[in-house]
Amino acid sequence: MIPPPKSSTKLTLLATSLLVASGAAKTAEEWKSRSVYQLLTDRFAKNEPDSNACTELNKYCGGTFKGIQDNLDYIAGMGFDAIWISPIPHNEFPYDYHGYGALDWERVNEYFGSDEDLHSLIEAAHAQDIWVMLDVVANHSSYYAGNDLSQINPLNKNEYYHSKCDIDWNN
Repeated sequence: MIPPPKSSTKLTLLATSLLVASGAAKTAEEWKSRSVYQLLTDRFAKNEPDSNACTELNKYCGGTFKGIQDNLDYIAGMGFDAIWISPIPHNEFPYDYHGYGALDWERVNEYFGSDEDLHSLIEAAHAQDIWVMLDVVANHSSYYAGNDLSQINPLNKNEYYHSKCDIDWNN
């Protein structure tokens, strides 16, 4: 199990990877025995009932780690014993609700919850024998940062990236 963070400790992807690799990680063969429910953290469940519909689908809608935790029985009831959640780094607000636009790899996306909320979700899932997979997308950062890489922590230099190129979507 991943130990809860000290209140002054910032959860980083590197630290999370090391913690997972140090004992909680499972082999590919072990994962093949699991039924994985992939969910988009922001779209799955809010931590409090809210009758307000999400009307701007290109922005955050309010789903959280706590919302997922509150629905673990629902997930298990459908026969799933693993969840695959959205990437956890801090993203551009209000656009990168999906988690795939990292701006700060050393900060948990506060719109999904706190470091403690993430650890609580993992502990609650493990208590129900539900494994948790963190989605990690290391090949790109926030589109909205554009060429101003100084906004991306700690990968804030041009030398860390390939040159930007246009994609011909018709070919």
